[in-house]
Amino acid sequence: MPGVLDIAGPILEVLMWICLPAGLILLLTVGVMRRLDDQWTASDGVVYADKSGVGFRWFDHHYQVHNAPMSPHDISDMAPGDPVTIHYAVKNPTRWRTSAPEVRGETADVLGRVLTGIGAVALISGFVLPLF
Repeated sequence: MPGVLDIAGPILEVLMWICLPAGLILLLTVGVMRRLDDQWTASDGVVYADKSGVGFRWFDHHYQVHNAPMSPHDISDMAPGDPVTIHYAVKNPTRWRTSAPEVRGETADVLGRVLTGIGAVALISGFVLPLF
């Protein structure tokens, strides 16, 4: 009857061949996806109200002024001069939002890290297992 160590060898081999490449491919895909995606940065803005209307105004990383006209209903709980944090795309500062943008590929990143970890542990265990 085979022992536990005799059965663990093929199981670790299969885990290593399935998990390690899949995890590395996921991590590579997430890295490329995040590299090609727009980078977002935060800026301090202010609520304005003038003859052209109401909205947000902020400076980008090149110190250019950007305006985001809003309807008075959208900012009814804010007064002119109130500070607001604006998150904008570095490549296209006209793309903005007031909430922090979500990180793309977060689930794939976590899954890639877990699979790579399982594959690495299986690889190391495959070398350590024959010592027993």
